[in-house]
Amino acid sequence: MRILDRYIGQAVQTGVLAVLGVALSLFVLINFINEFEKVGRADYTVWKAVEYVLLWLPKLIYQVFPVAALMGTMLGLGVLANHSELVVIRAAGVSKLRVAISVTKAMLALIVIAFIVGEVIAPPAEQYAEQMRLRALSSKVSFNQQFGLWVRDENTYIHVQSVDANDQLQGVDLYLFNDKRQLEKRIHAKAAIFDGKLWQLHDVTETVIDKQGVRLTHLATLPWQTVLDTELVGTVSYNPDSLSIWNQVTYIGYLKSNGLDARIYELALWNKIIAPVTILAMVLLAVPFVFGFQRQASMGKRVVLGFVIGVVFYIASRLTGQMGLVYDIPAFLSASIPTLLVLVFALWQYRRMH
Repeated sequence: MRILDRYIGQAVQTGVLAVLGVALSLFVLINFINEFEKVGRADYTVWKAVEYVLLWLPKLIYQVFPVAALMGTMLGLGVLANHSELVVIRAAGVSKLRVAISVTKAMLALIVIAFIVGEVIAPPAEQYAEQMRLRALSSKVSFNQQFGLWVRDENTYIHVQSVDANDQLQGVDLYLFNDKRQLEKRIHAKAAIFDGKLWQLHDVTETVIDKQGVRLTHLATLPWQTVLDTELVGTVSYNPDSLSIWNQVTYIGYLKSNGLDARIYELALWNKIIAPVTILAMVLLAVPFVFGFQRQASMGKRVVLGFVIGVVFYIASRLTGQMGLVYDIPAFLSASIPTLLVLVFALWQYRRMH
């Protein structure tokens, strides 16, 4: 059986890597075209654009891998079916379930590698890519991300607790220093909204420190002129999918301790935890489809079917997640329902095979 496991595993792994290579090539080309329009701005060169796109590869691998696992498994087993090798294997007394076990064994190694790439390599690579890109596009801004957004704009230090989905800033603190590095003014605002030209600070408390002492002023709104625009905010703010599992746990604790909404990060956390199970479910689903088609289906039909199933799953998982946020469904359920449905459907297909 080891020889059989190795033979089936090699066919499946080759199919998965082939699909992954094609998908990544397309995404890299598309991303580079999107970045090319920014080449020439400030210090952003062609080589920096290439570096930025390549640094995104680990995350792309992790994102594409579930669909690549499904399509690659169907492709690899489809090659065996077209060459009548699956028929010979079945005639030798090997059950369809045993073939599924061989496929699962082969995929476990790739799943572990994908998990390491997605959780260990991708987050720091993506963060470095965004920082490099930001520095090249705007040399006047320096920033640091650690439990909120810290930005330096010349002699002003800016801290933002969080950025919502509309790029509105929540919990803004401005620390204004003079040329002698002495604090002259602190401005706190509960929120900041970009009106197309300037940021408008809302519910503002202004603290002025001078020789006369400390003076407090409360304002309903206050215009704020800064080089920090919505594009830069979107670049340096925390994307829930860009954090590793352990950083997400820490950041969720930080948000809750500051009374901020952490549901979207909890959903992203559970999506990452369930991701290996999702990949296995996709692989298990591919096996009965291949046996169902056997030699009647062409390779193109198998690839299209795998792609359609992957797209449907992606849309369903996104819709379930958004519905969970709207109707306050526990993040675990919102993240796991699509995967559970795939597993149930796969088991039903296995029962039909018998």
